[in-house]
Amino acid sequence: MAEDNPTFEGRDAVAPVTKAARVESLDILRGIAVFGILAMNITAFGLLFQAYGNPTVAGGAEGPNLLAFKIINVGFEGTMRGIFSLLFGAGIVLLTERMEQAGAGIMAAEVHFRRMLWMMLFGVIHWTLLLWTGEILFAYSLCGLVLFSFRKLAPRRLLIIAGALLLVATVMSFGGAKSLAETKATATAALTAKAAGTKLTAEQEQAIEGWERELSHWTPTPENAAEQKAWHSGSYLDAVSGQLPGSFEFQWIGLPFFFFFDMVPFMLIGMALLKLGVLGAQRSMQFYLGMVVAGYGIGLPLGFYEMNLIVGSGFDIVAARQADTTYEISRLAMVIGHLGLLLAFIKSGLFKAFQRGMAAVGTMALSNYLMQTIVCTWLFYSFGPGLGLWGQLERHELYYVVGAIWVAEFIWSVIWLKYFRFGPFEWLWRSLTYWQRQPMKL
Repeated sequence: MAEDNPTFEGRDAVAPVTKAARVESLDILRGIAVFGILAMNITAFGLLFQAYGNPTVAGGAEGPNLLAFKIINVGFEGTMRGIFSLLFGAGIVLLTERMEQAGAGIMAAEVHFRRMLWMMLFGVIHWTLLLWTGEILFAYSLCGLVLFSFRKLAPRRLLIIAGALLLVATVMSFGGAKSLAETKATATAALTAKAAGTKLTAEQEQAIEGWERELSHWTPTPENAAEQKAWHSGSYLDAVSGQLPGSFEFQWIGLPFFFFFDMVPFMLIGMALLKLGVLGAQRSMQFYLGMVVAGYGIGLPLGFYEMNLIVGSGFDIVAARQADTTYEISRLAMVIGHLGLLLAFIKSGLFKAFQRGMAAVGTMALSNYLMQTIVCTWLFYSFGPGLGLWGQLERHELYYVVGAIWVAEFIWSVIWLKYFRFGPFEWLWRSLTYWQRQPMKL
């Protein structure tokens, strides 16, 4: 890697952000979000992937396991990713504005796009070689490439675009729920006719195939369950080849919906909230408490409605899809509530040592996110020194693992940043972005 940057006017304006220039509230929020993402991902690491939304598949669906499922899904499903997306969008504005105000000119765009392209490579490595099917860096980098053009829009326009995308997502959810219910009805009638010896039409055959395909994402077939067990208990090559089709499907086939209707709206909202002074803890305590009341006042009732619909149906996939029709509304509301609560806490100045520790976690968010995958791979896969705990723990027990990783990453982040400027992967990312080895030690 070259040690010298190209000579250009305003070169100093594109240097990495110094510790003194960081916005502590954003780092604290980022640290909490990266911890929260692990709480959401842990079931996909430790159980059959269908157990993420259907606890009857694995991990237990009664007692403390059902309670854990309810708490996570009502309080945190999609919200930690939502907050992370907000912060990602805010980061685009913050970084590029700083460079442009310092005189970087066109180099601000060049640095941004290099950052995103290197992030894309990290993402590809993450979902292929590091075995994490649900990785989001790849999709985030694509969003970052597109959203650069939106960074100078006024907050009102950003919020209007985000609202329109969320509205489209909600309409699509209604359509998807209606379509699935119709597919189930047609397939059920076709299966009944088939059992009676009636020759099925092509439409009926397609309905059965479509229903079975949808159902396989909710309840694994014996073959699929055996495949997941095989790649978790086999060699590293078994693991890579086994999870690759699912990772490819998520990253390329599922990506368009995630790109436009899950990530982009919240990134746009994050851009707007930064411009409005919300994310920097610059608004009044009354404002943030208002966010808490409004967010939870809408989000919690909707979340309980969705949960009762799913649990009351015996975890039926059609009921789950019906619950998705209000998902974007409840998710956005809960994100607003969480943000209000967290920013009120930050603004209060309480437990400053804890806040500084969470800021350290957030400063090293990329390293902590990737380390979560590395640690969980060691815990749940069997190759090499792996402990092979996949499928061995109940759902509620997985959250003891989450707590242990949180404590370890909190301590590690605080200690690491006493001696180094960046986390290890942040250092690598910056060095590659600026094509110059960055100073690591303080």
